[in-house]
Parts: sequence; C-alpha cells; structure tokens
Amino acid sequence: MTKMLSGSVRQARETDPTLLRLKLIGQMEARTLTDESVLPVGGKTRALLAILALSDRKPVLRSRLAELLWSRRPEDMARASLRQEIHRLLDALSPVGVDLIDVQRHSLTLKSALTSVDAERILTASVRTIDSIPAPEEILLGELSGIDPALDEWLDQQRARLSHHLLTIYEGCLRELTDPEQVDDVTDRLLKVDPLNEAAWRAKIQNALRRGEHARATMLAEQATRVLGQEDGLTLSPLTQGVLASVLKAPGQVHSAASSDVMVPEVVSAQASVGDENFSGGVAGQRTDPMLALPLHLARMAAGQSRKISLLILSPFTTDGHKEIELKCATSLSDQFELLFVHVDTFDIVAMPEGFIPDPANPMASYRSLGADYIITGAVRVGASDQALRLILKVMDVRAGGVIVWGTHYDLPGTDPMSVASGLIGPAAAMQWGLLLAEARRTANRANSELSALGKAARVFKLLLKGSNEVFPEVSQLLDMAGAEDAREGNVALMQVLYCLIRYENDWSNEGTKLLAKGVEFARQLVNLKPDASGGAVLLASLLMHDRGSLPMARSIVRMLAKALGGLKSGNDLPDYMLCQLLLRLFDEDLKGAAELAGQLRNNPYHSPLYILIRPFFMMVMMLGGERRDVIEMGRLMAGLYPNYPSALVYYLVALVEEDESDEEIQHVRDHLNRLVPDLTISKILSRFPYLGDAKKTELHQAFLAAGLT
Repeated sequence: MTKMLSGSVRQARETDPTLLRLKLIGQMEARTLTDESVLPVGGKTRALLAILALSDRKPVLRSRLAELLWSRRPEDMARASLRQEIHRLLDALSPVGVDLIDVQRHSLTLKSALTSVDAERILTASVRTIDSIPAPEEILLGELSGIDPALDEWLDQQRARLSHHLLTIYEGCLRELTDPEQVDDVTDRLLKVDPLNEAAWRAKIQNALRRGEHARATMLAEQATRVLGQEDGLTLSPLTQGVLASVLKAPGQVHSAASSDVMVPEVVSAQASVGDENFSGGVAGQRTDPMLALPLHLARMAAGQSRKISLLILSPFTTDGHKEIELKCATSLSDQFELLFVHVDTFDIVAMPEGFIPDPANPMASYRSLGADYIITGAVRVGASDQALRLILKVMDVRAGGVIVWGTHYDLPGTDPMSVASGLIGPAAAMQWGLLLAEARRTANRANSELSALGKAARVFKLLLKGSNEVFPEVSQLLDMAGAEDAREGNVALMQVLYCLIRYENDWSNEGTKLLAKGVEFARQLVNLKPDASGGAVLLASLLMHDRGSLPMARSIVRMLAKALGGLKSGNDLPDYMLCQLLLRLFDEDLKGAAELAGQLRNNPYHSPLYILIRPFFMMVMMLGGERRDVIEMGRLMAGLYPNYPSALVYYLVALVEEDESDEEIQHVRDHLNRLVPDLTISKILSRFPYLGDAKKTELHQAFLAAGLT
C-alpha cells in the first residue's frame, strides 16, 4: 500500500468511463462524462437518487422509497409525492442522453453499467484494492440530514455500514503489512474512522518501537492513554494495557484509562511485544494469514516460501487419574500426536518454550503470541472398562478466543507405545480435515480473489461438501486459479483429485467423462507432493479402477499400501487400511465383504468431514453388496440433506425398487433424478462400473430398467 496522492479523486474521474459519476461523501455531486453537473435541485430528489445509489444496485421498492422520504404522510399521499419526485429526477438526469434509472411499476434501479458511486467503491474495496481509493475525509451525505426522520435513520445505518467496512479492511491490512511506512499510513486511516481503535494504537506504538523511536513511542502511548481514558466505561484489553505499561513504565498512568488492574510491566512486556494480534514479536516480519493472498509487495518477498496453518499441541495431555499407566499414556500420546503432524505439510507445529506460562487472564493471547492459529488439547479418561483408556481430543481456534472447532473421543486399542502411535493415525487424519473445513468457514466472507492457494483449496472442500453439481463451475475456476498461483501446494492437487473423482461419478456428460484422465494425472502429482500420505495412493487407485486396462495397476497399489498399513500395531483398525481392503474386495467381486466394510466406515467414529463427502461411495458399495435397507436409510438422509447429488439418488432409487418400497416414493425419486439429469441413461451409469463382471452388470441393468431408467 502506498500513501494516497492528493489528486487521486481527480485521477479516478479521468479514468472513469461511466456516464454519470456520483459523489456522496461530503458535498453531493452528480456529473456527466463531460463534467456537466446534473445534480437535482430539491433535497427530496437528491435523497431519492442517493437511496438508489446506496442500494447495491438492487431494485428498491416504491413502497420503501415512500417510507423513507415521507414517513409522516399517509401512504397514498406519499406514493403520489414519490411519482412527482421520480419525474423530477428523470428530468434532472436527462442531459446524459440515456436512461440511467430502470423504472418499473413496483421498483426503481440505478443502472450499474452506466453509473459510478464514490461510496460504493469503498464498500466493494478489499485489502488488496484499498490503496486505489482515498480515505473519506467528510461525512456521507451530510447535507441530507433533517429531511425526514426515517431518512435520518437510514443515513445513520449507511454511515455505520461504511465505517464498519473500512474498519474491517484496515484491520485486515494491519494483519498483513510489515513495512513501517505502510503501517503508519493504515493506522492513521484507521484512527480517523475510529479514534478508539485499540489495534491501531497498539500497532502505531509498536511500529515506533521497531524503528527505535522510543521517544515517539512514549508520546503515542501518552496520547493513547488520554484519548482512550476520556471514553466512559471503556475497559482496555490486556494486550493494550500491556503495550501502554511496557512503554510508559508507570502502571498508574494506564490505570486511568481502564478500571481493571494493570498487569506488571515486566511480565506483560514480553507478551505484549509478541502477543499482539497484528504482529509477531521476536521476528523481523509479521506472520500472515496462510488462507489469504499476500499483498503484492509481500508476495514478491515470500516467493517460494510455504505458508501453513500453525498448531500448538499442549503437552502433556491431561488425566483425571494418577495411575502410572494413565500418566505414562498421556505423555506418550501428546508426543506421538505432535510427531504425526510434523510430517503433514499443511501445518506448522509450534514448540512450547521451556518455562512458558500462559497469561491466566487471557491465555489465548499468550498462545497467539507464540504464533499459534489453533491449540490441540487432549485428556485421558477411563474407558468402557477399568482396563480401557479413552482419549478425548479438542481443537480450539486461538484467533476466535478459544472457540472449539473440532472434537472427538477415541478408545485406545492398548497402552503400549506402538498401539498408541498407530491408534492416533485415524483421529489425526480426521482432525486435519476438520481444520481445513474450519479455515474455509473462517474465511467464508472473503472473495475468491482474496484467498491464497491454500485458502482456495479449503473453499473447494467446503463447496464439494454441499453435494450438488451446481458448485462444479466455481470449483473448477477456483482450482485453476490456485494451481496457477502455487503449483507446489499439495492441498490444491488433493482437491483437484477429489473434484475429478466426484464430478466423474455425478456428471455423465462428455465433460465429466474426460475428467477421469485429468484426475489420474493430478493423483500422481499428489503422490509426489505428499509421499507420506496414504490417501493419495488410495485416490489414485480409486481413479485407475474406472479404467478396465488399469485395474491390475490399481490392485497392485492397494495391495502394497494395505501391506504397509497392516504391518502397524493395530493397523487393521485404521480407516485407510479398511478402505484398502474394501477396494480389494471390489476388485475380487467380493461385494458382500466390500459392503460390510463400507457399513463400518460410514459410521465414522472420528467425525471426519471427508467421510461425509464420500458417503455416496459407501452407498454405491452397499448397493452392489445387497445391503439395500441401509442404502435406503442413507438415501433418505442424502435426499433430505443433499437433494442435488445425482449418484446418491441413483443408488437410492435402485434400492427402493429392489426392496419393493412404495410407488409414491419411487416415483418422487425418479422424477427428481430426471430433473437433475434429463438425459441420463442406463448405459451412461454402467460406464462408471468397468471393474464389475458381466453378470453383475446384467443384474444392475435389470435393476435400472425396473427403476424406470432407459
């Protein structure tokens, strides 16, 4: 970000190709392409234009316009007055030569392609585009105050909306910027919008300290104390108190600005210098959000560097009892869990400094000071019997103040170290998927362009979980963008594979069929990028099995992986091992055995989002194995939660027919499937089962015919 030039507004006008330019901040203006003023004369007419301009280019009902401009008049009189003002507004804008307002019987809309609005540019700005707009120096539509009480209330809402959006953007900038000049620029802008913003004051003071300007830092701390202390009822956060105390070295000065006790400067100074939500202390640069795209100046500096989600595992895990076996197990579990995540390239593992004690008043700020995004805690409890032990795992979002975003419990297969280590693989894998989904939810309000490659991959996962073909265009676009930004990001390759496989199973068009070869290519890339992850090999085999000529290769991959996993202590209970055995039974046409394993896997004990995503695969296997009652149960669940998932409807429909369920339910499912995929045929469905023998294909063909498919 760079400081705005004084001529930025004029420059924006010169490059603005729209026919009408509206200025709503400060003195209202309406100018044509030739700089001719077409601003209406009357206050009501100007207010009408302003309301249309600040309605996000959506139609505004005439009834709403009448309520805002004539709230004290009867409805019929307000409607009549509105008609007059509409004519006045159209007359005022007539010199432009084209209709700028779409006037309908019940609504009005300001046409977006022909007009531009200064406030709208601010409301649509993001962290990456904020330097293209000037910070507002004047109030929004100040001259329209007092026209009508309802309009005054609406104006207050619009001003609050504008301020909130600016605050969000500027605070986002502070989390990403490292250059001292840029930090000062953003804090100045932020304090103009909100003089009581603690994050801005902290950033400004810490920025002065980093420059070695201790006198200026002291002056800023004193100024912050005066400004914040003048606000009645304001209680400063521990971070702000700590920053002020560490600079002023006089707790009494801070106490005047807050009613709570001030922490001892020697204790808090280390925390405050590293614990601020905007800066990482002890490090020359700031740790940026791995889910967001870097500003351009940082992107060039960080080229080739990997940005990951940061985890802190609180060790040792806790225990209720004091038996030696419980204490030993709790210590071993936390150590083993840490090692499991070290080899996953999506995460950084934060080491807890020796002697580190979190602030009891705000422990999450202390953990954040170490650079942690999430903390993982565990507890060992007595299980179903006195001899069994149960592990309870929780993941808390440090940035959200410790909100629990994922949790599960797991009955340990044994207490020896080998059993403990292998038994943690399943919960750890489920946790990784849960964290990816949590990050996608955290950044849900961000535009696609604001996300990093990892952030785009997380959003793809969240979109695929919707279980609808309608998400495929956006998913494809996101993956193309992410692949172009960072070809080394293994999670992008992983999502490419999942997308190709899921779309291949649900899109029987030529475009969907072509994705099989692409999926194989991405799966091989995934294995290269994540060689330690068994999931890549399973996905590669799952794609290869759809090509009759590649079945031997798929079988060999799965056998080798099953042998490696089965060699672990308690490895036979691992989800990946069970999935390998399921695939091998499919290859051998032991469909009953495959269905039995699918039934076990669908009851996922670790709450892994991945197993929700591949639930239709389990339905398919159980349909082939004759577990039709279970398929119907899952089908009803899928139809209720994900009604636009075509493949699940296919398996559900077949099971209904073979179990001779009600004609009404069968007809309902068939009609819905026909609406989703009007050109679906039996031959297209059977093309997705090349690994089955002719006898089973014939059986399926008859079932599809009975279901009413052609």
